Amino acid sequence: MRRWLWLGLTVLIVYLLLPSAGAPMPVYAEPMTEETRQLLEKGLTVVEIDREIERIGALRADAQQAIAKNENRIAEQAIAIAAQREKAGRVLRSYYMGQKEAMWGALLNFHSLPELLRTWELMDLMFQADHDTLDRYSQEYARLRDNRTKLDRDRADLARVENDLRAQRERVAALQREVEQAIAHSSNPELLRKQMEEMQRYWQSVGLYEVKQHFSALAKTMNKLPDWIKDHPESLVTSGLKTTLTITDEQLNAFLQSQDDMLKQFTIAFAPGKLTLEGNNGNLQVKIEGHYTVENEPKNAILFHMDQLIFNGLTLPDATRDDLVREFDLGFYPQDLIKFVKADSVSLEEGRLVVGLKLGK
Repeated sequence: MRRWLWLGLTVLIVYLLLPSAGAPMPVYAEPMTEETRQLLEKGLTVVEIDREIERIGALRADAQQAIAKNENRIAEQAIAIAAQREKAGRVLRSYYMGQKEAMWGALLNFHSLPELLRTWELMDLMFQADHDTLDRYSQEYARLRDNRTKLDRDRADLARVENDLRAQRERVAALQREVEQAIAHSSNPELLRKQMEEMQRYWQSVGLYEVKQHFSALAKTMNKLPDWIKDHPESLVTSGLKTTLTITDEQLNAFLQSQDDMLKQFTIAFAPGKLTLEGNNGNLQVKIEGHYTVENEPKNAILFHMDQLIFNGLTLPDATRDDLVREFDLGFYPQDLIKFVKADSVSLEEGRLVVGLKLGK
């Protein structure tokens, strides 16, 4: 009885540790044809654009909510500023129409020092109240102006988001038509549809998760790169007011693989104008190509741009690449290394990354 209990517990533990068992990596009896590969790519693209449509739809809902809140805020401020405008108008009219002259006369025609001090104190209170009234009007007007500017910006963002949403819906509809036509004209429509559905399920349940796990590990490790550079001062060469940082792909691979076991199956290679990352852990085969640029907004940084993402031999769409770049920062920030230094150039050469640094805020 005890043996059966242990056997049952073992099976349960194995089942819990293998959540992807419900969606194994598709294995095909025959080599994949180019036609099949292209169709599977389109199938994954449909899935990813659908995911992008969901993301854009959420952005649209957020923008609509922000616009509604801002419109209510502006309506409330318009009422408040009308009252402040009337008070400010009365204050200004009192000065321009001579209504304060009596106070000045009392101040100049005092009969005793206590009377002078009382008059001065009263005038000071009145002038302070007038100043506060004008200041409140100025502040309310500035807030109203800022909120109107934000409203215009939110409306522009909403228009852009809606255009993106419309474009992606048209794109996915066109792709779905292409997929259906390709399946209909194939020699074995049922098999082709099954292969596509299996790959889509595998990507949604396992592939995307695995890719994100590896990107997360890579992003966390890249955050530690400034510490590695501090420990390797020979990578920095200074000439006058300029400094050059040089990192070879061998150095970067050794650093990345020493920081996270997940990255031990992946290798980075530098070539002229291009970075390539390739890896294979048995179930996941990934190839990434990209490049770096120097950006100064919102702060000085060397940012990574993904030009191609290949998953298990299938090229994924720009929507997937953009989503990963948004979620995982693979950039390098020189001021994390030296506070008053900024990057002014970056180049990828054969086997090395070269960054030009200069003094600056």
